[in-house]
Amino acid sequence: MRRLSAALVGLVATTAIVAAATPPASAAGKLSACTTSDKGAVGGMQYAWKSKSEMDVALSLADDRRDGAYPRIRLDITTGTGKRHTFPWRELRDGYGSSKTWKTSASHKDGIVTARVQVENVRGSSPLATCYSSKEHNIYY
Repeated sequence: MRRLSAALVGLVATTAIVAAATPPASAAGKLSACTTSDKGAVGGMQYAWKSKSEMDVALSLADDRRDGAYPRIRLDITTGTGKRHTFPWRELRDGYGSSKTWKTSASHKDGIVTARVQVENVRGSSPLATCYSSKEHNIYY
């Protein structure tokens, strides 16, 4: 947990620099995270809404348990038509104690009403434990 905490603190510091150049209405610097029930994976997102259909997002993930499994994270949204859409998984296969942050953006033609992350601790191709961060509501809706 300390490794992801450090990664998320670093992410917050990086986002603070970006936030200085971002319009105040974008909600830059917001954080949403979760830990799997087996405590093997910790992940979160730092995000800023750009419009009804686009957001900037940094996904952070840490392998927090010496269990032979690996963590993965993905963005999970609800579109403007009420449908769930998930983005591809990002995997961290560097072993216990490792962490990584991916800076990216997400968009959907039908809009993004809410966004959250799904985090899993996985052995082989089988999830051992899953968690979801809280759903974050798009300020443009």
